[in-house]
Amino acid sequence: MTQESTNPEAVGEAVRVRFAPSPTGYLHIGGARTALFNYLFARQCGGTLVLRIEDTDRERSTPEATQAILDGMRFLGLDWDEGPEVGGDYGPYFQSERDGLHRELVERLLAAGKAYHCFKTSEELVRLREEHRDAASFTAAVREDLDPAEVSSRLAAGERATVRFRVPEGETVIDDLVRGEVRVSNSDIEDFVIARADGSAVYNLAVVGDDNGMGITHVMRGEDHLSNTSKQLLLFEALGFSVPRYAHISLILAPGGGKLSKRHGAVSVTEYEEKGYLPEAMINFLARMGWSYDDKEEIFSLEDLVEKFSLDGVSNSGAVYDLKKLDHLGGHYMRQRPLEELVEMSLPFLLRSEQVQIDLEEVVSGGGGRERFEAIIALEQERINRLEELPERVGYYFEDPEQPDKGARKALRKKKDSVPLVERYGESLTAQFPDGWGSGDHEILEEHVKSFLEKEDAGLGDLAQPVRAVLTGRGATPGLFEVMAILGMETCLRRLGKLQEWVDKAVS
Repeated sequence: MTQESTNPEAVGEAVRVRFAPSPTGYLHIGGARTALFNYLFARQCGGTLVLRIEDTDRERSTPEATQAILDGMRFLGLDWDEGPEVGGDYGPYFQSERDGLHRELVERLLAAGKAYHCFKTSEELVRLREEHRDAASFTAAVREDLDPAEVSSRLAAGERATVRFRVPEGETVIDDLVRGEVRVSNSDIEDFVIARADGSAVYNLAVVGDDNGMGITHVMRGEDHLSNTSKQLLLFEALGFSVPRYAHISLILAPGGGKLSKRHGAVSVTEYEEKGYLPEAMINFLARMGWSYDDKEEIFSLEDLVEKFSLDGVSNSGAVYDLKKLDHLGGHYMRQRPLEELVEMSLPFLLRSEQVQIDLEEVVSGGGGRERFEAIIALEQERINRLEELPERVGYYFEDPEQPDKGARKALRKKKDSVPLVERYGESLTAQFPDGWGSGDHEILEEHVKSFLEKEDAGLGDLAQPVRAVLTGRGATPGLFEVMAILGMETCLRRLGKLQEWVDKAVS
């Protein structure tokens, strides 16, 4: 069902947008946000999203980078609507496969006198740039008005020449849907190259040809492309093409400002997937960097965003990357996931970890092992932000801890005199539960400890802190009796028997 658009700039149009990444690297956070905004705009307006891989830089473009882009899009759930069919699904368009169209456009501009061959060598161009620092004087020095016969003769003789666009006088105005009106004096734009010496088109010409050929109505991209837009508008005008509407999104900034680097989070979207962030958390996180709906709402599903997204809510100031917000959202969506789904998603993270040894057959068989595993995940579901955290958090369920952590060591030192109390507690467990207990029996364990402590005239803190420390090796865990229920009586008694040894470790 197509819903009524809240984007006034798109009403009445058959909206066509494109996400057009370069396959020279991974799909990073900024690119993923651009893809999301294009997706939301298309869905919100009932339009079409085209995925186009801009691989005109053939030396730097790689199949691996292309695959990383596709994997990132699919992880986020951002499907596109058009492209060549590959195995029943749409693949992306590749700019390099449209080379013939691009060459035709170069020839059109040459024939109209709006472009020219430039025979200047690399060495000459370096010298001219050193002598002419501004665009206008460089253009005056590099521009060549050669007789067509001379051009043909020199090309036939094997001389190499690029093709440069002849920038006209005047001013170029960008009517930007996010940034407002941006004016650029054409004297600040040099005659730029539109085709290499081998005849292949460079980025700006290829983009204009493809945006026109694909009927793109809106171009939504990062503000780092703003310097290209004035050149592309000149090419649209020179070729007589309809100009799409532009929206340049502010860049994502590092905490404290400045350029976002890999150490801050400018890593592949698939790396976030590998860390176990849920896609819905990533979507919410990306949407809130540079877009807002109101002053109150922060949690948005993809469906919510499709309904509420508008370019009116996109800020023209930089958005700050905040990993704490992503972790907060990760925890929120982790708690929303059905337990059965979370169990299945958790297995790969635990199986490849060296911290946990799992009998996979026992887990997937649906027997007692499965029930126990589900109980473990249910306890941790309330506490984790990403699945990568699980191995470190649940290792003690599968293997006896070797050393107390800082919190456990502190508890053992503080309660070093509780060893006799814990020994009597172990004896009481054996007497009370001769057949042991099940993974869901935490309530009866809690009732038992109450009566035990009442008889001992002791407080829960005297018992719980050292018991938690020796059972788990940690100072903080989910509820002690939930943990004990999952560990089972045999494991609990074996570990409780090591309390004195652990106290000695803690105080030494």
